[in-house]
Amino acid sequence: MSRYDAYLFDVQGTLTDFFTPVSRALADALGPGTDPATAGDMTRAWRRDYYERVLRLEQSVEQWYRLQDAYVDGLGDVCEQFGIDLPPETRVEVARAWQRLEPWPDVRPGLKALRARALVAPLSNTDMSTMVRLFKEQDLEADAIFTAELFGAFKPAPVVYERACRFLGVDPSRAAMVASHPYDLEAAREVGLHTVFVDRPLENGRLEDAVVAPDGGFDHRIDDLRAVP
Repeated sequence: MSRYDAYLFDVQGTLTDFFTPVSRALADALGPGTDPATAGDMTRAWRRDYYERVLRLEQSVEQWYRLQDAYVDGLGDVCEQFGIDLPPETRVEVARAWQRLEPWPDVRPGLKALRARALVAPLSNTDMSTMVRLFKEQDLEADAIFTAELFGAFKPAPVVYERACRFLGVDPSRAAMVASHPYDLEAAREVGLHTVFVDRPLENGRLEDAVVAPDGGFDHRIDDLRAVP
């Protein structure tokens, strides 16, 4: 038996490694003569740009600006920041790496085991088409797929968590949000969900950039999805 009836999962960083495929795509585009550290630095800058860009977007169900387009725009700004010139068509191709994320080793068995005893669904800020393809291509199990596009709002807006629970037919008090980012868990807690922090020390490619969560700040803290309570 699970402690909760439903589990919602953040995807980028929590279920999947984004740094490896994105930095690899950047390194390939920059060419063999480029300092290897540059691709990593650009990936981290691109991730920061994503967070800042999402905050500025005014989204709705009727008027949805694709996150994939935002990644393309963001790469243009990152290239300018680093003094690198990548042609527009190359930026579009490199940005597709954000649709080819790689599950952490514990994710497939963790989701499979958890789904046998509770409802399981991703809750991501990305586009629906990206998430549907990712779960299909990576053979990830879920009972439903939720993304910000479905709600016309990004996490940490309360409506995203509330409606995801409503769609699953589960009261927030019987659900848990699972994420490697404190802001996501704090927002979910505000609407009544329980919280599970997943420690992903290499989410951003190196230990010095690991996301840190306060001890005792959330209901549970794990470093392997197979340990979800």
